Amino acid sequence: MNRARLLRYVLIPLAAILAFWWGGYSYFKSSSDWQEVQALLSADPTIRAKVGDVKVISFAPFPFMYRFSGDYARATLRVTVVGSSGEYRATIEVERRGGAWAFMS
Repeated sequence: MNRARLLRYVLIPLAAILAFWWGGYSYFKSSSDWQEVQALLSADPTIRAKVGDVKVISFAPFPFMYRFSGDYARATLRVTVVGSSGEYRATIEVERRGGAWAFMS
């Protein structure tokens, strides 16, 4: 494969996909949806039992998925919750229906 084909068929599409993904990740990280998901995680009794008082909640770029349409949104996140007595890491799936975020079962 010559350089022109490599650029046209591999590098440009890959750059477009990564730019689209990074834009979604950055958007979600600074959105009110992320603030609401953090509140959901902080209030969860299971997580609080594992970490104590929640101090920091973060999520990793991989895996990351966020879809939204109107009043519905869904996200898959690998979160790290650090608290006063420990740390909890998990991949969670949450969704927003009717304006409220909840864990998916």
